[in-house]
Amino acid sequence: MIEETKKPIKTGVVTFLDVLGWKGVYNRKTDAIISLTNLVEGVSSLATRQRGGKLNSDTLVKSISDTIAIFTPCTEEEFSIAIDIHGLLCQWIIPHSIEAEIPVRGATAFGEFEIKDSIFVGKAVDEAASWHEQSDWIGVHLTPSAEYLFNVGSNPRWIEFTPPSKTPLKCKLHCVNWIPNWQDETKDRDIEYIKEKFRRLGPIVPELAGKFANTLQFIKDIKAKNSPDET
Repeated sequence: MIEETKKPIKTGVVTFLDVLGWKGVYNRKTDAIISLTNLVEGVSSLATRQRGGKLNSDTLVKSISDTIAIFTPCTEEEFSIAIDIHGLLCQWIIPHSIEAEIPVRGATAFGEFEIKDSIFVGKAVDEAASWHEQSDWIGVHLTPSAEYLFNVGSNPRWIEFTPPSKTPLKCKLHCVNWIPNWQDETKDRDIEYIKEKFRRLGPIVPELAGKFANTLQFIKDIKAKNSPDET
């Protein structure tokens, strides 16, 4: 029997992500476990390389089934540093998940959390988990607890947008701008290339089709926003 020891509850940034269409994934992708393992190991390696920076704590990456959880302990004063790390990690994981044909959606919260092995609890855990399950696209956005702390215009990794949600939102939140990372890999990665990737994720049932359409619209909107005005 494990003795209970009272540990101080941590505060920090928490990101939850999961794979779209994981149910029945083996029918279309027999190497799904390998692909997801590579994705987790890749983001874990990137998180490790962020050690020794301005934060005194490390970023921890955990996974259960198709869910990836990222934790960075920090104070409110250190929030901007931690949220930049999570933006960096999500900028990497989103395009790589599309390329691996196991696209992810997620949400990032701030608050209390506690971890024991693969067990997570806390307000930030509950908030990130609830919001990421409502996401209706491929992407990551801040939840209110993180949005209220975010310094608008301070971080190019996050861009203001109304994230598609199963419960329609009437507000804008900051979302990970992963488009530059996708384009940096190769100039041939355009909308048609992403559509080709989506076609391989069949059968494309209605619930998936909507998420894909929302993702394509996000790409178009961000590209239009970043394009110079035509004269």
